[in-house]
Formats: sequence, structure tokens, C-alpha cells
Amino acid sequence: MMSVKSKLTNKICMITVVSVFLFSSLISTSSTVISDVSIDNNFRMNNYKNVKHDLSSPAELEVFLDTIIPEYLEDYSVAGATFSMVKDGSVFLEKGYGYADSVSTTPIVSNETIFRIGSISKLFTATAIMQLVEDGLLDLDVDVNNYLTAFKIPDTYDEPITLRHLLTHTAGFEIADIQSLHSSSQTVLPLEDLLAERIPDRVRPPGIICSYSNYGVALLGYIIQEVSEKAFEQYIADEIFIPLKMNSSTFLQPLPSNLISRLSSGHNENGYPGYFEYVSVYPAGAASATASDMSNFMLAFLNNGSYDGNRILEEESVEMMLSDQFLPNEHLCGMGLGFYQFDLCDERLVGHGGDTLFFHSRMILIPELDIGVFASFNSIGGSLARTLLFDEFIEEYLTKPEVNLEPVQGYKRRAKRFNGLYVSSRRVYSDKNLIKEMYFIKESFSVKAKNGHLIVSSINGLEFVEVEPNYFVESTGEYYLELAFFENDRGEIIHFTTSFIGPFYAYQKTNPIYYGPEITSGIVIGITVIMLISLSYWGIRWIIDHTKKKDKIPRIQRLPRWGILINFILALIIEIIATVRINNDILLVIETTKTLGGLLIFPFLFLVSVISLIVFAWFAWTGTRSLLKDPYWKLSGRIHYSILVILSIVMVGIFASWQFYII
Repeated sequence: MMSVKSKLTNKICMITVVSVFLFSSLISTSSTVISDVSIDNNFRMNNYKNVKHDLSSPAELEVFLDTIIPEYLEDYSVAGATFSMVKDGSVFLEKGYGYADSVSTTPIVSNETIFRIGSISKLFTATAIMQLVEDGLLDLDVDVNNYLTAFKIPDTYDEPITLRHLLTHTAGFEIADIQSLHSSSQTVLPLEDLLAERIPDRVRPPGIICSYSNYGVALLGYIIQEVSEKAFEQYIADEIFIPLKMNSSTFLQPLPSNLISRLSSGHNENGYPGYFEYVSVYPAGAASATASDMSNFMLAFLNNGSYDGNRILEEESVEMMLSDQFLPNEHLCGMGLGFYQFDLCDERLVGHGGDTLFFHSRMILIPELDIGVFASFNSIGGSLARTLLFDEFIEEYLTKPEVNLEPVQGYKRRAKRFNGLYVSSRRVYSDKNLIKEMYFIKESFSVKAKNGHLIVSSINGLEFVEVEPNYFVESTGEYYLELAFFENDRGEIIHFTTSFIGPFYAYQKTNPIYYGPEITSGIVIGITVIMLISLSYWGIRWIIDHTKKKDKIPRIQRLPRWGILINFILALIIEIIATVRINNDILLVIETTKTLGGLLIFPFLFLVSVISLIVFAWFAWTGTRSLLKDPYWKLSGRIHYSILVILSIVMVGIFASWQFYII
């Protein structure tokens, strides 16, 4: 487990201070913990063997699969798996393993047993969009609102969202609050109603950062309906499944009567059959298919859009879909149109992963080798099994890339600038809710510099070295893992992308209020408590003196203490503001001042008050000449006051470290 230590500590510290100030109630907060990041199926930790086997014999591949897949089924409580591979224009190997239903022990047959393929469904949606582009009914680079009738996407930014943005997941949406993405409920809203009700906020201009969006792909499905004047499921069947002879594939939920009996059950963590999963945004994840049908789909793309004499796309469209349309960094994977790259070996791998609650799948194409591979597992434990299968396949048959390990000049001096907590771009920005908390908790990394290298939390203690400006590789070269950091126009690090997550979202650097040195939070508590004690002491002394009718001290000597009270109140206001912010927003590296609005006046008032305290401290030691020739108070009183002033100056430094003074 990894925890956002400074965020948690700051929360506790600030709320503790507020409780001291209010005196009347005890304010408690629950721990916010960041768990191990749920690494996408593009991640693997195993290194490569030197000896590679030849993919010329289906029998040899079958022996290899027969060795590892049954082990995965047993080790990860998976009921069954289906596999297909195509090569050189024909089916190379198709095979099923285990059971379609663990209770009835129905065996899996690759050309009969139907699996839910999750987000691989997006490739069919993308294919349909490209068909309509070829027909002249759509344009990749015009405002998608041109194709929407029942609702419109808000014009939050000057730049409109286009089909190309939706296909590359760069539209700039926050994650949509779509309830029951996968559920047992048979109530699936019409796409038009669902999308109109759940329009996510646009949180950045399009074309800047990838942020994987089921809503964006569902929007593509709706556009397909609008333009083709067919139901989405019917269009896919007519224009893709039937030409490719994918006779066992459908987007219908539940499956039609002629297919339902052949559908594999999904299985829970105990190995028992679960429920049929209804996918609310069905163009993004509702497809069901056999491994054999997926062979036909892969063959079509490897053959430039044609299968068995039936063409579903022109060669130019296929190349666009398989090539980089959004490339965040030249060293890392890019996004095609629907497809994305896997940075796993020397060869170019493109494809897509697919996950429902119970089914876990992946499809990859290796165009230069004319190879396509599909596999799916029908149980919750299949997520890891799926990843390991493709890792082992690549390790066995493909080539490890060459890695440059020569550090860039000055890398040790530069390393600390990358320190920080980074959160996924695929999250909720607008409201504090369960989805937001979930994505902040699960999709975060802490990066720390150590001896010039970077250590990234939850990556098994591996270190990364900078080999080009802002580009890092795993420092031993044993594992092919990469990081690429990005700067804003002020030269500040704002986010990174990785090879171990994939190209479909970035990790954005949070404000220092979340990850500053833990000592900062202790200082906040210490200073405010000391100030409170001092103010209480002066108040008690005033009451005693007033009761005993002692001579009042000169007003000029009372002003500095009033200054401490004002300073204390302003500090608490700022801390309360910060507490509210970090409980309701994930602030990025330079966002504090932007989001404070008119409240920004308080840090500056605090700064002015500290300057006045410095002046009062000077007078306390030297006197005010015309009004009071002697220093204020006794020596102990002057020292006491000077300490409070110094602590107030320290508070200015703390607020500056939280970036409250950035213009």
C-alpha cells in the first residue's frame, strides 16, 4: 500500500488547528489512502530471455500454450480461456481451455464459445466511424456538435471536440459519472438519453492529454446512429460482422436466442458463475464474440481492410487507425484511431484490451510480422492471467528493445524537480463523490528522487535514470519501462506518461500542498498552538490586571499583541480554506491561486500583517522615539514576542510552499 502521506498529514494538521480555534467540537477525518495502483494490462515486470523461438509451427505454439494456460487457470481461479492467432493471412491456431461454465463443466470451444470482450468493442465502433468517413458522411476534424441533434457538448473552450479527439481519447473530458457501467440490471437507457443526462465536464482543451473515456466512445456510437439512421447494434452487424462472417458476434444485450446458449458464464473470485453484465455505454464495451470471429477481424486489419473478398475499410483508413494520431512523446506509445500501441518489444504492437467485471481480454496486431493474437479469460482472476499470457508470448517469441542507459548531463542536479504526487488525468474534477475518491485513491503515483534516480511508488522499488531531458528508463536495463515528463511554458513539470500504463492517460503533478515535506504539517500545528497559548496567556494577564486595577500598559504596546491575534485569525482562515480545498478538489501544481478566486486576498493580508509584526518587533526592542523612548516590556516579553514574529515568518514560507503567492 502507498499513502499520500503529506495530503493526509496536512488534512489532519489543518483540521486539528481548526478544532483548537473553535474550542466547541472535535473535528475528525478519516484516512485517505492511496492503494497500490491498478496497473493496466500493458504493464509487466518480467525481463526477457535471450533465446527466441520461431513462430513457424502451430504445434510448437500449442505446446507452449498447453504448458502455461492451464497453470494460469489453476493459479488464478479462472474457469476457462479462449485463444486465437492469425499469421500470414490465415488462422494459425485457435483453442479453448477449461470450462465455459464451472458448474456444468461445459468445455470451451474456440469457434463456438462466446466471450464478452469488453473494451475491445471500441475497435468496432472506431471501424464504423471510419466507414462513415469514407462514405463522406463524417469528417474527422469538424465539431462533433455538427452531428448531434438531441443535445450538444458545451463550448467550454474555443477549440471544438472532433471525432479525431474522441477516437484518440483526447477530447478533454473528465471521467463521466455513468452509474452501473457493468451491472446485472436489464434496464439499459437509450444511448441518446444516457449521453444527454451524463455529459461530463470538459476540463482541458482537446488534443492536449489522453484521458480514456467510455463516454467519448459511446458518443461515437450515438453519432453512428444519427448519421446512418440505423440502431448502433444493427449498423455494426450489417457493416462489419456480416461482411467479416463474424456470425457469432453481437452487441445485443442480452444475446439473441440463437447465441445465448453458447455464451460463457463470467465467474466470480470463488470460481462460481456470475450474472450477465449489461453495459450501459454499449458502443464502448458490450460486444460478445468467439475467438474464431476475432480471428476474422484481425485478418481483415492485417489485410488492409479486406477479408475473404469483402472489404470493410480502405487501406488508407486502416493505416490511419493503426498509426500514431496522438503521440505524447517520441519514445513512448501513441494512440491510433481506436487502436493504441503496446510498448513491449522491438516490433510495433497495436490493439486493445478489454475488461468487464468477469471477462478479461486482449487483442494485439503485429503488422510487420503479419500476426494477430486474441485471448480472453472468463473469471475475475483472468485480469492477471491475461497479462501474464501476453508477457510470456512476447518474451518467448519477440525481441527485446535496445535501451540507452547513459544519463543525461546534470541528471543528479535535475532529479528533485520531478518529485511529487501525480494523479491520473482520468478522474472526476468537478464534484466530490465516490467516483472521484476512487480514482484519486487508485490512480496515483508518488515520485521521489534518490541519488539522482527516480523511485516511483508501487513499481517494486525500481529506479529510473534520465537519459534524455525529461525522459527516463529503468536504470538497470533489465526491464523495459519508461517515463516521460512534460513542462509548461514556465518550465514547471506538470505531468508524465509511461510505458507501463500505456498512452491513454497521463499523470498530472499535484500542488505541493499534497506532498510537501511532512515536517511542514507539524510546523503548522506547532505555530498555531504556540500562538493560541500566547494569546490565552495575554488574555488571562489582562483579566488579572483589570481585576486588580493595575495601571494599563500604553496603547502603543497593546497594538503588537492585537497584531498577533489578527495574524492568528488570518492563518486559521487560510488553513481552513486549504483544508476545504484538499478535501473537495485535487489541485494540480499551479492551480491553488486559480481556484481560490477572491479568497486569495487572505494569504496576502497575512503577508501584510507579518510585515507589520516585524515593524512592531523592531519598536519593541528600540522604542518608538517620540511615543515611547524605552523598549517595550521586559526582556523576556520582547524575546517571547520576537519568537512569535519569527514563527509568523515561517508560516509565510509554508503558505508560499503551498503556492498561495504565485501570480
